[in-house]
Amino acid sequence: MASKVKIIKLEELQSLHTGTLMNRRVALLKCEESFESSDRFGYETKPPATSTGIIEFKDTDAWKRAYEELKIVLATRENLPNKQERKKIRQAKAKS
Repeated sequence: MASKVKIIKLEELQSLHTGTLMNRRVALLKCEESFESSDRFGYETKPPATSTGIIEFKDTDAWKRAYEELKIVLATRENLPNKQERKKIRQAKAKS
């Protein structure tokens, strides 16, 4: 299913919780590749993301900018272990 993601400024991204940022990443990745390859109809041409405030397609400058800004903010956050990494940590503690 295609996703629609609201355009957010970098300053606002920096104030969001890491889990919220990860959810935004998933939503951005669910966006359709392009308007031309989508099954959308009703538009003569693709509506620009900047005028609607919504990102729907990956081939837009707005999507590329949003994803780059998201990566920049996530790079500053602490890496939290995923489920498999936490399991290995628990098992190592139990053995010692």
